[in-house]
Amino acid sequence: MWRSQGKDILDLAEKHDDKYFLIFTNGTLIDKKKAKRMADLGNVTPAISVEGFEEDTERRRGKGVYSRILKAMKNLREVGVPFGISLTATRDNAELLLSDELIDFYFHEQGTIYGWIFQYMPIGCKFTLDLLITPEQRLNMYLRERELIEKHKLFIADFWNSGSISDGCLCAGRTGGYFYIDWNGNVMPCVFTPYSTHNIKEIYSNGGDINTVLDTPFFKAVRKWQTEYGYMQPSHQVGNEIVPCPIRDHHRRFYQIVKEHQANPINPEAAEALEAADFVEGLCRYGQKVAELTDHIWDKEYLEPERRSVLQNEPKQNNSIRKASG
Repeated sequence: MWRSQGKDILDLAEKHDDKYFLIFTNGTLIDKKKAKRMADLGNVTPAISVEGFEEDTERRRGKGVYSRILKAMKNLREVGVPFGISLTATRDNAELLLSDELIDFYFHEQGTIYGWIFQYMPIGCKFTLDLLITPEQRLNMYLRERELIEKHKLFIADFWNSGSISDGCLCAGRTGGYFYIDWNGNVMPCVFTPYSTHNIKEIYSNGGDINTVLDTPFFKAVRKWQTEYGYMQPSHQVGNEIVPCPIRDHHRRFYQIVKEHQANPINPEAAEALEAADFVEGLCRYGQKVAELTDHIWDKEYLEPERRSVLQNEPKQNNSIRKASG
């Protein structure tokens, strides 16, 4: 749907042909012509949003959408464009999204080659904690995702449960990470973090650039938390990366950072959430409960092997030091 100066998003991909573009879309506008253009470009993959099967998807996205999604997938298959699915996990569909039935349908019948799972975040219009997957559901999803990846060799990544793959939180311009700019130019640590201290248009008009964004105190404070929690720490001292998200899993610290740096809410809902004690305390309790359910997994399966490795290497390191000093 996006147009600017007569150009669309595929013109952007064509201009920057040394980049590969992942486009999140509901898929309804991917007709045969658009699919063919994606194939000719060769640097675009659409991640098509579904909430499950027809009933669940159309409950959120509108009647008639599902048949158009399946048609889009057919158009992409016919011309050889690799595509994936984007799944929003809520308390209502958490079990369905990783069921054998759904996985078989999309990966084996429709030709999906990857799946992104985005657990519902309580931000934006009509935000609520009631749609959050429960801590117990989150643990079960984590275990099931590992099974699908390790046993069935599927490409599935969960924006939160897969934190160990990305060395924890990726936001605020961390090395190997990213940050987000909305359509008004507001610069935010993450697409799920609706608080900003700077605007990209104002930064450039004042002679700044992307480095100015990275050097903002707000971004630097978030990166400091990332570092202290585990990123770039010794491998046997890294914090639990099954709960990597500052705004969702460590909300009390995130709340403090927002307040300390006077980050501005980008919409009324974000302002309301910041001042709603039940929301803040609810997220704090949520993060604490998920940590309680997963800390033992992190310690046993991630940290314990690293501790053993450190102990095994210590004598060798000490001998090397003695030989060098001798």
